[in-house]
Amino acid sequence: MTKEPASAQTPSDQGSTVPAKLDQEFESLFASEFAFVCRTLERLGVREADVHDVAQELFLAVYRAMPDWDRSRALKPWLFGFAVRFASNYRRLGWHRGRALDEEMPVQSPRMHDKLAAKRSVMRALETLDFDKRIALVMHDMEEFTAKEISEHLGISSNTVSSRVRLARDAFRAAIGKEEGSAP
Repeated sequence: MTKEPASAQTPSDQGSTVPAKLDQEFESLFASEFAFVCRTLERLGVREADVHDVAQELFLAVYRAMPDWDRSRALKPWLFGFAVRFASNYRRLGWHRGRALDEEMPVQSPRMHDKLAAKRSVMRALETLDFDKRIALVMHDMEEFTAKEISEHLGISSNTVSSRVRLARDAFRAAIGKEEGSAP
């Protein structure tokens, strides 16, 4: 009997004795949270063209960590922690630098064009923030985590969370203002 190549195996086939219940739990988690993870990765600086690849790698790490996951804690902050680490590695390694920007697809609808332009504007403004402030702003203002949840998850005081969010908002507004001032 020949063994399948590693790339054709599922995570549970790769030398693990993970029970089927965990596989089902992972499949459910993946289906329900993939969009959240992709949105978070993009907001943390992963290029749109690379988001799905990074998300796939992230979910492999999630799968491996599931046996140790404390289910009494909230799921989204746990996943957000993975997203922060993967986005940080993506940015640190810089393998995306020097590659062409995400191609703009022609948009037929003026409404869709405006929506995409607003998204690009937000992403460019987020890119101007320090990573710590960006994390706080994304968690608080975009993903609607409470300051207490952010504080617990990041291991920082509530005052530090409030300060980072306030400073990030100021810098974000300034970046948006510059962009609007330079628009034709």
